[in-house]
Amino acid sequence: MKKSWLRKRKSWLLLLGIFLGFLLVLVFLYARFLHERETSAHQRPQEITHRPVKIMKPVASQGSIYTDVLGRVRGKQTVSVRATVSGWVKRIDSGRGQKIEKDGIILELYDYRVETRLDEAKYNLESAKGQFAEAERVYRRNTVLFEKGIVSEDETETSRNLLETASAGVKALKASYNRARWNYKNLKISSPIEGQVVEIVPDIGQEIRSGDVIARVVNLSGRKVIAGVDVSVARIVKRGDTLEVSLTRNGVEEAVSGEVSGVSPGADDFSGTYDIEIAISDPSVKWWPGEIVSVKIPAQQLENVVKIPKTAVLSDSKEAFAFVMVEKNGEALKVKVSPTWIDDNSAYIYFDSLPPDSRIITEGNVGLLPGQMVRIVD
Repeated sequence: MKKSWLRKRKSWLLLLGIFLGFLLVLVFLYARFLHERETSAHQRPQEITHRPVKIMKPVASQGSIYTDVLGRVRGKQTVSVRATVSGWVKRIDSGRGQKIEKDGIILELYDYRVETRLDEAKYNLESAKGQFAEAERVYRRNTVLFEKGIVSEDETETSRNLLETASAGVKALKASYNRARWNYKNLKISSPIEGQVVEIVPDIGQEIRSGDVIARVVNLSGRKVIAGVDVSVARIVKRGDTLEVSLTRNGVEEAVSGEVSGVSPGADDFSGTYDIEIAISDPSVKWWPGEIVSVKIPAQQLENVVKIPKTAVLSDSKEAFAFVMVEKNGEALKVKVSPTWIDDNSAYIYFDSLPPDSRIITEGNVGLLPGQMVRIVD
């Protein structure tokens, strides 16, 4: 009985020792935590009391808000070549995309009626020239004989009238011959400009009538862009304005300046937009007609504004604001702003909305409190 009581006593003492040891460990760990926190506070007081930030100096200037519209590239000059005579396509001398000189042959037509009329006009003219020569000879002879008193004045006058009639006949038939020759010459249809053939409309053997479009030729020595805009933008743009035109190809943006050469006074019946024509004179531009480009048009001019990055603008449930650093005491100050966004990365704010001698905080402002001390980092 006594031994059983002794065993229980030892067990309770053992449990009590373990419990006391556990409490001792907890007290030791808590004391160490307090010591390390105090040590950390003494070692880094600057980081706790001064928030590191990046700033920018506000500079007042003019600002422009742009609107982007799409445009289509065209050649400097595009000509629809039409047939001036009728016929059937005999031969095509140029192909799509082929360079062609001014007066270079695009295709040739065949029409036996044109050739027949040319031959007929040629023979009639030669006959009329013979009749004119004979009438001239008779008139000269009668003039000489009249001076000698051998022929009468009436006979001389008659020969003169016949000469004038023959002369008029020659002129009429010469005009007819020139017309027939012009028709024959125009069976070969040539390009009125130097450039590249964009399209050949007919095929060999196809009948063409006078006035039909047979080809389109574009002059690629320069480029122009046609952009459709609404009336509010059309009123802003004026002839002679310089606009930025850009094309993105394979992730690379190519941007050039172009001059507005004209604005259409009326809207397109189908789209309801107004066309702006922009001349691109940069010889390095090799954009193809038909490519889609972006045109940046200034829609609004702002005065006395500051351009700031997106990171400088914060907002809460009430308003947009920015933090600034006041130079004299290094404190952060919360300032209400009304940003006018330029794009996804930047905005304009009015210079007068900023306190004097302040710097705009662009980074490190998230979670910043008004009146908190800040320090500038690079």
